[in-house]
Amino acid sequence: MPPHTDDRTVTEDGGAADARFERITAGVPEVTDAFMRDVLRDVYGLGAAALRPLAGETDRNTHVVDDAGAEYVLKITTVAERRAAEFQAALLGHLADRRLGFAVPRVVRSRSGEAATVVDGLLVRLLTWVPGTPLAEAPRRSPELLADVGAAAGRLAEAMATFAHPEPPDPHYWEFAHSGAALAGSVPHVRDPDLRAALGRIQARHLPVLDERLGGLPVAVVHHDLNAFNVLTGRDGPWRRVSGVIDFGDAAAAPRIADLAVLASSAMRGADRPLGVAAALTAAYHGARPLGEDEIDLLFPLIAVRSALVAATTARLDAGRRHGDPRHRSAAAADLVRLLSGIPAEVGTAALRRACGLPAHPATAPAAAWLAGGAASATAPVEGPLGAVDLGVTGECFDGADPREPDSLRAAARAGILAHRPGVPVARYGEPRFLAPRKRGEGGGDIELGLDVFAPAGTPVRAPLAGRVDGAGVAGTDLVLWHEPSDGVRFGTLYTGLSTDLAPGEEVTAGAPIGRVSSDTGDGLPPRVRIQATAVPVAAWTAVPHRAPDHEREMWRELFPDPTPLLGEQDAVTAWTPTADRALRGRHEHLPESHPTYFSRPIAMVRARDCRFYDERGRSYLDALNNVTLVGHSHPRLVEVANRQLGRLNTNTRFVYDVLSEYAERLTATLPDGLDVVYFVNSGSEANDLALRMSRYLTKREDVVIIDDAYHGYTSVVADVSPSRYRHYGKPDTTHPTPVPDRYRGLYGYDDPDAGARYAGHVIETFDRLAAEGRPPAAYLFEALLAGGGQVVLPPGYLAPVFAAASRHGALTIADEVQVGFGRLGEAFWGFQTQGADIVPDFVTMGKAIGNGFPMAAMVTTREISRAFDPAGRFFSTYGGNPVACAVGLELLNIVEDEGLQHNALVTGEYLRERLAALADRHELIGDVRGQGFYSGVEFVRDRETKEPASEETLIICERLKDRGALVYPTGPAWNILKLKPPLTFTPAHADEFAAALDAVLEEGW
Repeated sequence: MPPHTDDRTVTEDGGAADARFERITAGVPEVTDAFMRDVLRDVYGLGAAALRPLAGETDRNTHVVDDAGAEYVLKITTVAERRAAEFQAALLGHLADRRLGFAVPRVVRSRSGEAATVVDGLLVRLLTWVPGTPLAEAPRRSPELLADVGAAAGRLAEAMATFAHPEPPDPHYWEFAHSGAALAGSVPHVRDPDLRAALGRIQARHLPVLDERLGGLPVAVVHHDLNAFNVLTGRDGPWRRVSGVIDFGDAAAAPRIADLAVLASSAMRGADRPLGVAAALTAAYHGARPLGEDEIDLLFPLIAVRSALVAATTARLDAGRRHGDPRHRSAAAADLVRLLSGIPAEVGTAALRRACGLPAHPATAPAAAWLAGGAASATAPVEGPLGAVDLGVTGECFDGADPREPDSLRAAARAGILAHRPGVPVARYGEPRFLAPRKRGEGGGDIELGLDVFAPAGTPVRAPLAGRVDGAGVAGTDLVLWHEPSDGVRFGTLYTGLSTDLAPGEEVTAGAPIGRVSSDTGDGLPPRVRIQATAVPVAAWTAVPHRAPDHEREMWRELFPDPTPLLGEQDAVTAWTPTADRALRGRHEHLPESHPTYFSRPIAMVRARDCRFYDERGRSYLDALNNVTLVGHSHPRLVEVANRQLGRLNTNTRFVYDVLSEYAERLTATLPDGLDVVYFVNSGSEANDLALRMSRYLTKREDVVIIDDAYHGYTSVVADVSPSRYRHYGKPDTTHPTPVPDRYRGLYGYDDPDAGARYAGHVIETFDRLAAEGRPPAAYLFEALLAGGGQVVLPPGYLAPVFAAASRHGALTIADEVQVGFGRLGEAFWGFQTQGADIVPDFVTMGKAIGNGFPMAAMVTTREISRAFDPAGRFFSTYGGNPVACAVGLELLNIVEDEGLQHNALVTGEYLRERLAALADRHELIGDVRGQGFYSGVEFVRDRETKEPASEETLIICERLKDRGALVYPTGPAWNILKLKPPLTFTPAHADEFAAALDAVLEEGW
C-alpha cells in the first residue's frame, strides 16, 4: 500500500476519521480483578496469587503469578482482534521451534486446547511471562549490548522470514505504508512550533522517498513493534545481553527492514550519539541477516519517519486526551525528531552504509580517486609560495601557550599564521586544530574537512579547475562549483570566506578569478578562504560542516575527500596524518617486547598541563594516574627554572655549585632529625639498590624481609626483593616476604582494631625465625602504602612493633617513598610518618615525584651510616644531583609549600574517596575503596561475598574511562584494582569529573 493511501471513514459532521487511529485509541476493556481470577480458574485451571496491570494499546494486559509461583501475561481484548490474535498465536508457535538465543512468549492453551477463548464477549489469551529488564530502562547501553540487540533483531527477522499464515491481521496504524496519512492527521495537533517545523522537514524530505521506493523492498512478516520496551535484557555474569523479546501484537507482513527501523528509532532516543546507536544496531543486524543495498539506503528515512510518527502521535493523543501507551510519551522522542530533521539524508544514510561495509556514498570513490591524482590538472587558488602551518597540537606556535585557555591558543595560532608571511600559509585537511581542546568523549579531536588558505583580505582567488557555478550562498558556503573532469567523475568544490559576484549557471575556466578573500573572519584568526570538495549534493543542506567529530571522522572523510591536490603541483602542503601507528611500529622494532604501554590501543601523547594530557588529536584526558608529576604537568615555574639552569650550567657533582647544597639542605629539612646525608642518583630503583647495598655491607648479612606483592625497582638487586618481578624467575633464598596487611581481603579486617599489630606479628615472626636459623636479616624494606600490592594502606600500629623488632635484631629499615612521598598522603610529608612521629627509618629512598618528571632520585640516611659505608669506596653518580635536577627539585619543594598541595592531597583525596565509595551503593562490582591522600584504590570483585577478583572487567573499565577522557590503570596481584594517584593539584571538580565518568562506565556496562 502506498504510504499516503489510507482507509478512512466519514464522521457524522462530514470530517474524515482515521480508522486505524481509532483502533489504537479506543481503549482496553474494563474488567475487574474478580473477572480475571475467574477466567484464570475456569479457563486455564490456575489460581491467581497476584495480579499487576501492564501497559497496552488494544489489550488489557495483566501480569499474573499463580499459586505455584509461575508467571504469565493475561491478555483481554475485543473479539474484533480475533484474527490478529490467531495470527500472533501461530507466529509464536513458529518461533517456539527456532533457536533464537533469547526467549519469546509461549501460548498457554485453555483447558479445552484453545489459543484464544471468548468469555462474556471478550477475547481472552494467556502467554508465558518472559523475565528481563526492558532495554528502555538501561539508561546507558554499552557497545556490546547494542551489538547483541542488533544481532538478536537480525536472528528474529531470519526466523520470522519463513513464517506464513493464510489470514493476515488487519492493517495497523504504525505500518510505514500508513505513515504519511498518520502524520498528516497528527502534525496539526503539535503545539510546539520548533517541533512542528522539524516534523515538516522530515515529511517533506523523506515521505516522497518512501512513496517512491518503499514498495520495492523485500517483504516478510515482522514484529513491527520491536521498540526498546519490547526488547528485554538480563545479566549473563558481568555482561548484560538480550534475554527476550515480547509483544508480538503488531506482527504483520511489511518491508523486512521495518523492525530495524523501529528498533533504531526507539533506541536512539536520549542517546548521546543517536546516529552511532543506529549504526551499531545496523552493523550487528546486517551481520546476522544481511541487508540489501536498497534496504540500507532507505533505512535512515524510515528511522526519521518512525521517530516523527511517534512524536506527532503523542501530541495527537495528548491533545485529544486519548488512550495510548504512556511509555512513549517522553521528551526524548521530540528531541530525537529535532535532531534527525537537521541531519541530511545523505549523512544519515552514509553512517548506515559504512556500518554495513559499503562506501558512504556511491559517488564518493570515483571523485576521491580522481582528486588523489589530479594535482597536475589544478591551478593554485592564490598567487605565492604555499606552506603548511601546523595548527594541530604539535604546532610550535602553541609552545608556551596554556592549553586550558582557548584565547591563549587562538592568539598563538594567529601569531604562528602571520609568521609564515610573505608566503601563503595553508592549514591542512584532516587536521584536528588545537584551538579549543575538549575532553575525549565530549567532542574533542574534531578534524577539518577542508583547507584554509590564509591571505590578506582582498587577495584574488582562482578556480582550481574548470567548472560551473552551482550556487552562491548555499548551505553556509559562499560559492559552489561543480566539475566533471572525466567520464563518470563529478564533484563540487566549496568556498567559504570568499566575496564573489558569480551567479548560478556561469561557466568558469581553470585559473579564472572567482572572487576575493573576505575580510571578516569573526574568530580571531587572519582572513582566509576555506576550500572543500564533495561528490554529494549539498544544496538542500542547512549548512556544510567545516569539521567532523572525531568518532565520525572516517565517514566524513569519504563525504568530503582531501582537496589538497587542488593546490596544484606542490609538495609543501599535505593532508594531516596521525603518528600513533608509526610510533608504535618504531617501538616494536627497537624496544624490547616486554616494554609495556598503557591500554590495548595506546594513546600518542603530545602535551600535558596541570591535570590534563593532550593527545595527537588535541583531545584532553584527566590524569588520575600519574604520581610522577606531583605538582601538575608542565608547571610554569618548573619549566622556567629548568630552562634557566640549563642555559647557565649543567654538569656533575664533582664540581661545586650552590644549588646542590641548597637543595640538599631543603630536602633533609623535610625529614626527621638525623636523616641528613643525601645520595643523589637518577631513579628510585637506584636509590633502593644503594640502600640495600649499604645495609648488607654494614650488617655483613644478606637476607631481606619485605611485604609480599611489593615492587621496589628493576635492577638485579631490587628485582630480587620485588615479588612482582622475581615471580617470573624464582624467589631468591635471601628474600622473605611477609603477608600483605590488607584489611579488605587479608587475615585481619577493617573491623579488627588490632589488625596493625597482628600483621606486624607476622613480620616479627619472620625476624625471629631467621635469627633462630643463624641468618638474621640485613634489612626490612617497605612501602608506607603498598602500590603494586593493591593500594593497600598500612593499618595503624603496624610499623612501630616492626621497627622495634628490627632494632632488636640489628636489621636496618628502608622506607621506600618512591611512590608515596612528598606530601602525597596528605597527613604527612613522608609516608612512614603517617604511622607516628616515632617511626624513623635508617634509609629513605625517593624518586618519581622528586623532580615532577625530571629524571632524578635520592637516598637519604644518617651521617653515622654514611661514614660506616665510606670504606666501600667513593660514591659518584654522573647525573645524580646535577644542577638542573637540583634546581627543579628545589623549586618543586617551594611549589608544594606555596600552593598548599599537601593539604589539598589530604582534603581532596578524602573527598575523592567519598565520591567513589558512594558509587558502591549502586554498583555491586565495587568491593572496596581505600587510600590516603592522593593515593587511592578501587577494588572490583565479581561477588562481594567470595571477593572473586574482577580482573577482566577492571581492564575494560580502564579502557572505557580512557574513551571518556579519564586515565587510570589496574594494579594489584590480580589486576582488579584501579590505582588513583593524580597530581597534587587535583581539585574537587576533577574528583567529581572522575567519579561521574566511572559511574557512567559502570552504569553502561559491557
